[in-house]
Order: sequence, then C-alpha cells, then structure tokens
Amino acid sequence: MNLVPRGLITLERAQLIRRESPAPTVTDTCKLTVYVGRHHRVGGVPAYRAVCDLLHRRGFAGATVFLGVDGTAHGRRRRAAFFSRNTEVPLTIIGLGTGAQVNAVLGELTELLENNPLFTVERAQLCKQGGQLLTRPAELPDTDAQGLPLWQKLMVHTSETAHHDGSPVHRAIVRTLMQTGAARGATVLRAVWGFSGGDKPHGDRLFQFGRQVPVTTIVVDTPERIAGAFEIIDELTGEHGVISAEMVPSATIVDAGHRFGGTDLARFSY
Repeated sequence: MNLVPRGLITLERAQLIRRESPAPTVTDTCKLTVYVGRHHRVGGVPAYRAVCDLLHRRGFAGATVFLGVDGTAHGRRRRAAFFSRNTEVPLTIIGLGTGAQVNAVLGELTELLENNPLFTVERAQLCKQGGQLLTRPAELPDTDAQGLPLWQKLMVHTSETAHHDGSPVHRAIVRTLMQTGAARGATVLRAVWGFSGGDKPHGDRLFQFGRQVPVTTIVVDTPERIAGAFEIIDELTGEHGVISAEMVPSATIVDAGHRFGGTDLARFSY
C-alpha cells in the first residue's frame, strides 16, 4: 500500500488452477483468466490468438487480451526492457463463459499451452451481450454481516470502432459518468486482441484503416453507485458490447497520503 501514492487497490477472490488442480466450483458465469508470455506460440501462431480462437469456438461470451509491462510467473519476474525483444512480458487473457464452458475448456487449454500454464477462475455475472440486457448487477448491501464494506465492479467490453452518437462507446461512458457524478472513477484499457458477442477475434493488423482493437472500461464503486452507473452504461451500449459485474470484497482508495478502506475481505452470498 505504501508504494501507491494515489489510486484504487482491490483484492478479489479467485481460484488458482494448475494442471493438477480440481475442477472449479463455480457453476454460473465465470471470469477465466489465462496467463501467457507475449511471444509464447502454439502451432506457429501467438498463444493468445490460439486461446481466443478456442474460447470463441466454445461459445464464450467474450475474451480480451491485455499486454502487461511487469509481472511474475512461477516465481520469476518478467518485465519489459527498452532494448529487448520482451518475449516473456506477461499477457493476460480474460474470458467470460458459463461454469460448464470453463470446466470443459480447461483441459483443452492445458494441452494447448503445455508448459504448466496458469489460470484463475472467478465468479461473475453476464449482464449484457451484443447490446441485449440479460440481467442487472446483483443488489448488494453496503456492508456484510461483520460491517465490512462491499464493492462492485463493472467491466464493459467493446471495440474501439463501436460508437454511440458519433463518439466511441468507451469515451461516451467515461464522459457521462463524470458529468453526472454517477461513479467516482472509470478506467479504460486498450487490448491487443479479443472478441465480444458474435464478433470474430480481432485486433490491430499491419494493413488496416483505423484502430480496431477491443477496449475495456472498468468501474469500481459502492453497490448503490454501481446500480446508478449501470443504468447509464446500459443506455450507451444499446447495440454493442459485453458487460459483466462482480462483487469486490475489498477496496482501498489512496489519495495524497489519505487512505479509505482496508484489506479485510468482506463475505456475502448472492
């Protein structure tokens, strides 16, 4: 915490899956995260593309690939350097699917990636897909039975080419949330590859007009604020995007030496 002068730090529960691990216990919608190296290849193609292709074939609602700059895997640090090919820089692939889809694909992923791959599985809600409302974020209390605060997170997966009233959807979301005060912050991450809804996996290519990469907008706030923010985001994503919601059991806000929140994990079953 002392290394972060300003920002938002969250702690979330996830099940770490290795080759010898038992099947995940989540039965509803899951967020599956796959960790690979930047230049890890499978059958002559980048591993992240092979993983996205597999998740797309297995009917996942979406998958997004993020390129890291620093991280650890199997106890070894992997970070980018200026004069380097950065072959081991970490990539994370976040996929959304049902518990049955995740359990079914883990064996295929283990065979595909071979060298002791790392996965995590977390519970999530699939709220929207392809602009269609499936469900709203779960209504959570402000605190759990022990008085620990509960938080929620929205992840909005769109494409940089998706627009609302002439503006990219992710910009419209951030602008509207800021103007209305519906959320205290939002973060937009530009991915390198992925898909959402019925779209085929895509990303930047050498010869193309404009950027066509997936974009993810993340909002973390109290359950009350998330409920209000979702209504705004729902209106702005009438035609595009995949939206998921998760309970966040711990969040700490740090600003100019002041700290709000803590690292104790709240518990609530919904």
